Amino acid sequence: MLQLRTAPNLRSTQIVSPPANDIGVAGFNTARLIPRDPKLGGILLGVCDISVFCAAMAIVAVVLLHSHAELLETNLPHFFVTAILSFFLAHAFAQSYKAESLSRISKISRVEFILKPAILTGTAAAVAYGLELLLGRHTEMAGIGMLPPEALFALFATVAVMAERGLIYGILSRLQAAGHLATNIVLFGADAIGQRLMRVVQEDYADCVQVRGVFDDRLRRVPRDLNGVPVQGGIDQLIDLVQNTPSIDKVLVALPMNAEDRILHLLSRLRHLPVDVALVPEFIGVRVDKQVIRDAHPPILNVSRRPQSGLDRVVKRCFDMVAASGALLALSPVLLAAALAIKISSPGPVFFLQPRMGFNNRKFHVFKFRSMYVNCADLEARQQTQRNDARITRVGALLRKTSVDELPQLINVLKGDMSLVGPRPHALGMQVGNRLCDEIVREYAVRHRMKPGITGWAQVHGLRGAVEVPELLEARVHHDIYYIDNWSFFLDLRILLMTVIELIRPRNAF
Repeated sequence: MLQLRTAPNLRSTQIVSPPANDIGVAGFNTARLIPRDPKLGGILLGVCDISVFCAAMAIVAVVLLHSHAELLETNLPHFFVTAILSFFLAHAFAQSYKAESLSRISKISRVEFILKPAILTGTAAAVAYGLELLLGRHTEMAGIGMLPPEALFALFATVAVMAERGLIYGILSRLQAAGHLATNIVLFGADAIGQRLMRVVQEDYADCVQVRGVFDDRLRRVPRDLNGVPVQGGIDQLIDLVQNTPSIDKVLVALPMNAEDRILHLLSRLRHLPVDVALVPEFIGVRVDKQVIRDAHPPILNVSRRPQSGLDRVVKRCFDMVAASGALLALSPVLLAAALAIKISSPGPVFFLQPRMGFNNRKFHVFKFRSMYVNCADLEARQQTQRNDARITRVGALLRKTSVDELPQLINVLKGDMSLVGPRPHALGMQVGNRLCDEIVREYAVRHRMKPGITGWAQVHGLRGAVEVPELLEARVHHDIYYIDNWSFFLDLRILLMTVIELIRPRNAF
């Protein structure tokens, strides 16, 4: 049984945030390259299976071509196509790649993970062969050992998939034993409910759940540690840990349901974090059906989910990389012309780098074409741009009106600081009516649960340009939160198409 592990920290209410890239502070304080999303794991497993299936097909064809040069002129290619379709149908009906079956490899028998898919693969090939026989399209030649080519392929494909599944089973078992596939949780609440949760995790979920920290604001009323995991501090320290630890998956709140005000306060503080937030029920210690224990985590009440799963993040990031690279290449003449015009029109650098707040409240520098005179640069944007602003150069006015000044942010997309679509990043010191944005809108920080974007749901609805009154800021934030809560890849495509229309009829761009 794996031991529950946590970063070594002293019991204190004042904990300094470790740097995000300081892996010496805690071994888990890095973004892992191993995909832990069961949906993504199911897709990768399916890709491996079909790749081995097609490789077996190719090997059989190459071997037989040496002795039967006329093989390609027979019906064997048609059988291969039928076999692939049978493979997809068989594994689809058998639900070979459902996420639930991959969440805990230690709970899956070798027969279920290795033997069953291999037999299913051989059966699919046999069914394809039977269909070819019924249609009179089978290959009338012997393969090896008097076996027809179709039977030889069915046998070889079965053995190949069995070997591939056995290898993957061994790799996943090792990764899970090392804790690389575990769900990393942070617990708030070290009283009775939290203590029961720790016992349940140790007894039933030690192979797939790791507690990375325990926190409680009432340090004098709770134990110094729960089953060896020290209580590290209060809600501020919890938030600091989650923001500096990309591998944290869930925050569990273990408080009694009658502490409604305290729970609501905690949930409002945790709302902006890009992780799942759940409540631990008071009956967590009750013995449940063993079928429930097969799940990847104890029974909990989810109240807030992360905006994107691991698979969603991979899809969005791949699209960003491909689209941003293509856009930079296609728009390179425009970028070069803009840079040359800036350099000729006024002294100073071509680019303007401004600190902005990004994903998970992390600062980064956004790239823009410089549109103001150098001596008028306002890094914190305390004075928002107005119509006919004297600080803007003549070239800068044209760049801002056409939004060309934003195109260098494609570099930010390639760097991973931004996405093509997302909430627009605001300058750190941006003020509306002499008040900072987070002082006006209580849920302002929720915008940072996803990467900022070059365009967004608010911008395609005309909410761009200067924010002169609190009502405009509230409208922007509400549109951004709507985007985060309803994100999908197709919503991103819709926003990109709507952005093209907005560029044709620019509103509030100056």
